[in-house]
Amino acid sequence: MKKLLTICAAALVAFAMTGCEKTGTIEGEVCDAFTGKALEMPTIWIDSTIYSTLKDKYKYKQELRKGQFKFEKVPVGTYKVLAGRAKYIKSRNMVTTTEENPNAKLTLYIYSDQVDPGLYISGEDAPTKISNQWVIWSTQCESSVAGYRLAFPQQAGGAKVPPKADKKKGKKAKKGKKAAAPAADASKMTPLPEPRVVDGKLEVFYRNASSVTTPLIAKTYPAVIGKVADHKDCKGFEGDEKGVFADKNKATDLTVTYIAENLFKITGNLPKGKQIIQFSQDGKTLQTYYFEVK
Repeated sequence: MKKLLTICAAALVAFAMTGCEKTGTIEGEVCDAFTGKALEMPTIWIDSTIYSTLKDKYKYKQELRKGQFKFEKVPVGTYKVLAGRAKYIKSRNMVTTTEENPNAKLTLYIYSDQVDPGLYISGEDAPTKISNQWVIWSTQCESSVAGYRLAFPQQAGGAKVPPKADKKKGKKAKKGKKAAAPAADASKMTPLPEPRVVDGKLEVFYRNASSVTTPLIAKTYPAVIGKVADHKDCKGFEGDEKGVFADKNKATDLTVTYIAENLFKITGNLPKGKQIIQFSQDGKTLQTYYFEVK
């Protein structure tokens, strides 16, 4: 009986050692984030390990010409896989393998470092930027989320019109009265541009200006015209001016997916009508866009 127990114990130890040494393959492809096309000769490595396509002993260098990579005999576990290329922004992706599933296959996305911050539509050869033509009409809002002025002066800070002199000779103008502020010249006011017409199914890319350490939030709100008096937390309006504001009681969450460093894919279904799309982080608005869904 004692001998049988010893044999069983040895078998269990051998089984445990075999489990600890379980390895698999991590392989995949590196593509351009916007076009989806494979990129030739990328660099891929697994953080804090010996696995890298730059190693002299890496044996799949020819496959790199097709954007493909493969690491063999990788112990099961959780890893950070990174991809990059000269003049491209790298990506970081987590992958987990187990004894039941020791192999992993993934697609990594990187993009040109010439891509400026903003909103983009993917293209066959290059992305198309959605110009934020409403930015100079936007105002800083706190609890009201976002707001746009209906018109903007073409010449801000122009000289004030001097008070008119008294026409009656020998008489001085009455003291204590100030000239009324001149009304804004409608001919010198630029109206808010019309919203960009889009389909209800949104699929765009957002390139953030700086690294994101906390989640990026994307929401869309119905755009409604309202009184400035009802949105006193929005700075930049004047007098009895009206503006376009986000109806924060009817927010629709959009899906934000990490693609590469500072690049996110934004997807979701937009309600019909005029919408204000807001990108925020830590409760602060990063950018807003004015769309109309047909």
